[in-house]
Amino acid sequence: MGDIKDEILETAKKVCEVFTVQYTKAYALALVRICKEEIHAKPEPEWRLHKRPGWTEDYKSGFLVKEGGNTKNWKRRYFVVRPSYNVEYYENQATEAKGPKYKKGLINLCGYWVNTNPNDSVLGRLKKLAEKMGFDLANIPKPKEYPPLTFELYHPRRRCYYITAANNQEFDDWVAQFRTCCWHARGFTLEDPVHIRAFPVAVRKTRWALGRWGWYNNDGTEEQVLAEMISDELDYDVMSRAYSKLTGPYFVRNMLRTKLVKAFDAAVLGVVKPAWAGMASTVEALKPKIEPKIREAVDPIFKAEVSIVDKLKEQVMSIIAPLQEEHVNPHLVKIVDIVRKPMADGFAEAIVLFDEQITKFEPGSEPLEKSFSTLNWFPRNYWQMRNATIKTEDMLEPLQTLQAVFKDLWPWSLVYHAQTALREVTDNAVYTWERELLKHVEEGGKVDREAMDKIKHHTIEKFREDAETATKLFTAKVMKLILLPPFETVLHPAAKHIVEPLASVIPEPLQEFIDINQDFEDLYNGILDNSIDSVLDSGKHKHEHKGEAGEPASSGGEPSSGGEPSSGSETAAVEGED
Repeated sequence: MGDIKDEILETAKKVCEVFTVQYTKAYALALVRICKEEIHAKPEPEWRLHKRPGWTEDYKSGFLVKEGGNTKNWKRRYFVVRPSYNVEYYENQATEAKGPKYKKGLINLCGYWVNTNPNDSVLGRLKKLAEKMGFDLANIPKPKEYPPLTFELYHPRRRCYYITAANNQEFDDWVAQFRTCCWHARGFTLEDPVHIRAFPVAVRKTRWALGRWGWYNNDGTEEQVLAEMISDELDYDVMSRAYSKLTGPYFVRNMLRTKLVKAFDAAVLGVVKPAWAGMASTVEALKPKIEPKIREAVDPIFKAEVSIVDKLKEQVMSIIAPLQEEHVNPHLVKIVDIVRKPMADGFAEAIVLFDEQITKFEPGSEPLEKSFSTLNWFPRNYWQMRNATIKTEDMLEPLQTLQAVFKDLWPWSLVYHAQTALREVTDNAVYTWERELLKHVEEGGKVDREAMDKIKHHTIEKFREDAETATKLFTAKVMKLILLPPFETVLHPAAKHIVEPLASVIPEPLQEFIDINQDFEDLYNGILDNSIDSVLDSGKHKHEHKGEAGEPASSGGEPSSGGEPSSGSETAAVEGED
C-alpha cells in the first residue's frame, strides 16, 4: 500500500496548497468587505420585539447509559448540555459540580445527526459498504443488536455514540435535545469574525478549483473540515483502488479496511495540522498590519469596484438572464407555496401557545425575575412548542419531492431552520413581555392580571409583525438555498470566458483586494434576491388569510386562551474508555 499512501499524501498536499491560496485571498477580501459594510451598512429588518440576550443556563442534564469508546461496555453517565450546545458527561452529579476538568468526555455535535433506530441505520450502512466493496450481504454476519430506547449520534467519519434512555419520555426528550445540539453546535476554533466569513468561502472555492461544483457543509473544526475535503477528493479514486486490493474472508477484509481508513485519516491529518497551524499563525500576525491599510483604501477600492461591476454587468447579463429564466424563475412561486403557509401556520399556533402561557402565569413569592424561570423554558421545550413546530413539517413532503430536481436540497435541515426561527421569535416575545412587566413594576405599577393581560396584548401585536417579517425572511432564505447551487453550477462555466478576462482591468495596486469572481457572485446574488423579493411581494395578497403569520381564529384579533446540520475547541473529545 506504499504507493497508495504516497498518492494520499500528494493529494493532501495539493489540496492544502490550493486552499492556502484561496484562504489568504478570502481573508483579505473578507476584511475588505467587512470594512465596506461598516461604511455602507444595509438596513436591518425592523423587529418589534426585544431580542433576548445570549442564553447562559445549561439546557438539559440527567443520567443516560452510554456505550464505551474502546471496550464497548455500557456505563451510566451524567450528561449536561451547555449553553454552547456542547455536551459534557461525568461519572455522576458530584463530579460535575466540581467543574469541567472532572468530565469524562465532551461531544461537539457539529456535523452529527441523530438516528432513533441504530439497528436499522447500522444495517443500512453495512449494505452500502457491501455494495461498495463487492461483498455478498448474505455472507456478512448480522451486526450487533442495540437495546430498546437506544439512539445513535452519527457522523460518517468521526466517532459514533450509542446512548440508551431509561424510558420512552426520556428517550423522546433527549433525542429532541441532541437534535437541537446537532443543529446549533459550531466547530470553528478561531472566533475572529473575518476568519469565520473567509474560511467557508475558501473551502468552497478550493472545491470549485478542484472541479467539484456545488455547496458543501462546513461542519467541524477547521482541521476536520480540511481533512474531510481531502478525503472527499480521495474517496472515489485512491481509496476505491485501495479497497479493491483487499482479499480474504469478510472479517479479514473488514478489519483491514478499518485499519486502512484510520491510517489514511491519520496521514491526511498529519498534513492538515501543520498546514492549518501555519496558515492561522500567518494570518494572525498579518491582520494588525494589513487592517489599517485596508481601512484607508476602502473608498478607492469601492469606487474601482463599482466601475468594474458595471462592465461585468454589461457583458454577462445576456448569459444570466436566459439561465435564470430556465433554472430559477419556474420554481420561485412553487417554493413560496411550499414554505410560506407552514411557517405562517406555525407562528399562528405559537402565538396561541404564548397566550396560554402568559394567561396561566402566576408570580411567586420570590423576586419577579425568578418567577420567570418556568416561562423562560417554554420556547425551548420540545413538547410545549410541538403544536407550533409540527406545522412547519407540512413543508417536508413537497420539499422531498423537489429533491428529484434539486440534488443539494436537505428537507429536514430546512424544517429545522424553520423551527429554530419559530422558537427564537417566540422566545423574544416571552422576553419582551417580561421586560415590559418589569418596567411596569419599576414605574410603580402592580403585578395583577389586568396589567399582565394588557402587556400581553401589546406583545402579541409585536409578535404578529415579527412573525410576518420572520416568515418572509425564512421563505426568501429557503428559496435561495434551493435555487442557488444548481444555478451556480450552470452559470459559472457559462460565464467563465467573460469573467476571467475582466480581472486584467483591475488596477494593479488593488488586485489583492478586488476579486472579480466575488463581484460576479455578488451580481447574480443581487439579481436572484430581487427576483425572490418580487415574487414574495407580488404573492403576498394570495396568502393574506386568517391564521397566517400570527392571526389566531379568535374574534377581535386577540388570541384564544384555549387553543429536530460552530465554536468549540474540542470536538467529539473522549477520555479513556468513555
